[in-house]
Amino acid sequence: MGRYRRQTLIEAPVEAVWAQVGDPNTYPAWAGEIVEVEGLDEVKEGAHYQQSEKMPLTGTRKTEFVVDAYEEMREISVRCTVSGWYLHWLLTGAGKDTFAEFEVGMNPSHPGYRAVDSIVGKRWYRKTAEQTLQQLRKQLT
Repeated sequence: MGRYRRQTLIEAPVEAVWAQVGDPNTYPAWAGEIVEVEGLDEVKEGAHYQQSEKMPLTGTRKTEFVVDAYEEMREISVRCTVSGWYLHWLLTGAGKDTFAEFEVGMNPSHPGYRAVDSIVGKRWYRKTAEQTLQQLRKQLT
């Protein structure tokens, strides 16, 4: 299982950061290659939704996601039910700013996804995480 974890200070109040990371419906505006989120009426643990994202060479792909963990103003973890790709955020208020721990990775069950994870996973996760943090910071300014 590959993953990339990053701890960082985000120069915005925890409420503003949570308004973005705590609701997958906002992800198309700032989170990596995500272009659409559908079917998520209430963000809560166990909620399922569909997410469309840009894929290299193949256009757009829509997959099923589930919210694995959710604690208001503190933590959210979402996972693709097909590939095992996941995104996990932990937030802590730090005065006027927010301390964030962010992890992206894959826990693949299918041999094809395990191969992708072992060949390009770590580099792809790092790139995705850094771009996502950059886009989030831009969204918050």
